[in-house]
Amino acid sequence: MTQLPAIATATIMLLNISCSDQQSPLLSFHWKQAAELPIMKEGHRSIGFAGPVAGLHHDKLIFAGGANFPKGMPWLGGEKKYYDDIYVFDKNNNNDIVHYGSFKLPSAIAYAAVCTTPFGVLYAGGENEHGISDKVYLLQWDITTDAAVTMELPSLPTAVTNAAATLSGNTIYIAGGEMPSGPSSQFLSLDLDEPAAGWKQLPAIPRAVSHTVLNSIDHNGRRLIFLAGGRSRQADGISELYRSLYEFDLRKNQWTEKKSLPYPLSAGTGLAIDSDHLVLFGGDKGEVFHQVEELIVAIGKEKDETKKMQLNNQKMNVQSNHPGFSREVLMYSVKSDEWSKIDSILFDSPVTTTAIKWDDVIIIPSGEIRAGVRSPFILSAKISTPGK
Repeated sequence: MTQLPAIATATIMLLNISCSDQQSPLLSFHWKQAAELPIMKEGHRSIGFAGPVAGLHHDKLIFAGGANFPKGMPWLGGEKKYYDDIYVFDKNNNNDIVHYGSFKLPSAIAYAAVCTTPFGVLYAGGENEHGISDKVYLLQWDITTDAAVTMELPSLPTAVTNAAATLSGNTIYIAGGEMPSGPSSQFLSLDLDEPAAGWKQLPAIPRAVSHTVLNSIDHNGRRLIFLAGGRSRQADGISELYRSLYEFDLRKNQWTEKKSLPYPLSAGTGLAIDSDHLVLFGGDKGEVFHQVEELIVAIGKEKDETKKMQLNNQKMNVQSNHPGFSREVLMYSVKSDEWSKIDSILFDSPVTTTAIKWDDVIIIPSGEIRAGVRSPFILSAKISTPGK
């Protein structure tokens, strides 16, 4: 086992979040780059991955798969590579995150819908060099053999990538994503106590969307699922980014529109912090994303080769100078139906990854930090409240 050093630490005091008749406790996030992904088998440091499978099982942090551009940025001809590596992390006596062991997935995968469950880390769909997948697996830590293993579950009704997943009770829910025909509005469930029964079609999400955040919360006896933001590529090649928030009441079996986010957001991460609050970390506001899409459309329409080259050079300049993604942390109160900006991530903010709650620490592993660029770090944010 190799211990990886903590890189940097900072403390953020979050603002009080005012509700209609109460005030949430003052929180603090202690952010740090808690660990670095292991050295690759080629002997070089990891450059990180977008779209990894990541979660917890038997108190081990499991990180697997993902994609990157090892030989150069895509606008310079670099080819995307998909991975089947599994990295398992533990905590040492100082509560530092350390690499525990390495294993292999059944096949390379990235951009799957991912969710931690009591039975293992579920990942569904996604893509690799062979295209979009409909396969579903549980990635588990086997305490008897001290190894990471996978168990196949019933396949999705259709192949999908960049969908979102959450867990309520022992049922997994998957929403949206991208299919070969375009963005999806599907909403599915699978009872992990009876997986052989297969996937159940639920009322479609209000709009077809990918790169959304899906979270569940039990609020005053109501089992709710929230779908926040996301994006959808339109017929003209320009994606629409959304600031919408929708609530699905599992008892009523229906969607309701709630208070919108402060701005459009896609590809971020999020989780429920308690029985009333959802927190979103970072995400893509879409300014650069739209610039690149508009230039791609313009290049496709341009007939003059000189002007086409100028537009392509402009596109490469925009991509090469990507400023990174939003660092803002947003909090939503179910009770008051209000959003608040509560603070910022102190490091490069990753998208296309997963936020995980490990005891009193939020883990955000690797992900994309600029166009084509991944992070090799595992970010952590320790949650503390007054008197703790």
